[in-house]
Amino acid sequence: MSTNQSKARRRFPGLDPVMLQHPYDRVALSTLQKVPGLDIVVRKFIELFPERVAYIQNVAQTVRVTSTQCPQLYTQLQEACAILDVREPELYVAQYPVPNAYTSGHDHPYIVVTTGLLDLMNEDEVMAVIAHELGHIKSGHVLYKTMARCISLLLTIVGDMTLGLGRLIGRTLEAALLEWDRKSEFTADRSALLVMQDPHVMLTLMMKLAGGTLFQRDQMNAQEFLKQADLYQDVDVNLLDRMYKLLLVTSVSHPLTIVRAREIMNWSEGQEYKNALQGHYPHTPTTARADSNGSTPGSNTAGSTTPQLIRCPHCGRDQMNQRFCSLCGGAID
Repeated sequence: MSTNQSKARRRFPGLDPVMLQHPYDRVALSTLQKVPGLDIVVRKFIELFPERVAYIQNVAQTVRVTSTQCPQLYTQLQEACAILDVREPELYVAQYPVPNAYTSGHDHPYIVVTTGLLDLMNEDEVMAVIAHELGHIKSGHVLYKTMARCISLLLTIVGDMTLGLGRLIGRTLEAALLEWDRKSEFTADRSALLVMQDPHVMLTLMMKLAGGTLFQRDQMNAQEFLKQADLYQDVDVNLLDRMYKLLLVTSVSHPLTIVRAREIMNWSEGQEYKNALQGHYPHTPTTARADSNGSTPGSNTAGSTTPQLIRCPHCGRDQMNQRFCSLCGGAID
């Protein structure tokens, strides 16, 4: 399915991002929010991190995508935003040979994709990457993910201000934040699949991220890559293998690509994803209140333990954190 067929894709007005949240993400986020001192570090990060300066630097060194600048990319961004029901962020292309993309700016999020990614991926795979980054925005990940990229420097600053005590205490926080950072990628992958509505696109995207090159990208077999994912999953027969897996994961910023491929394929085969494609999915509380019949279309049944969005009293935006806003860092009363 190409973006020329985008009108055939289902849209999800009022989509509650809790539907996208992977269980790994939910558990890691809960663990992170229980770490003492997180609220202090969040406030200090917002105080010290020069978001405006970083934004200006980005504008000065990349190409902004608009209706007249890289219009195909802009069309893909618009379509993905419409499907996920998320406000359109700014999109930029950065000159960098390594395939990559990221979202920054916790107050005013913007997405950056690299030239290496655009050169390697086909049209659908690029759109899936854009949708993945939109998933981070939709789910309120941007503040924490920006912190994760800067946490070591931030804790050094806090440590210097507290004669080293803050750095010592901060090691637990750093580990929890980086663990959540990895697990949040599974949630964003679900966002990408919900936009593309084609599991094969997600599989080929992961395959190219793992080992794609311009020379042999047309000779790669997605089903063989899926068999490789199954093989890795089977390497868990004893404690030693599990320890090796753990050592592999703790040193990287993202989950292992082969694991991401298997997880997103599992979700594509599950009932939650299939229900969403049929129009049965949880809606945001605002959307639910707007239902004239007093019922929530596609919402969870009574007694569900799925977390709901919480309105931040400071920035007025809906997010999932119960202690303080994951978008602006303000305390939740």
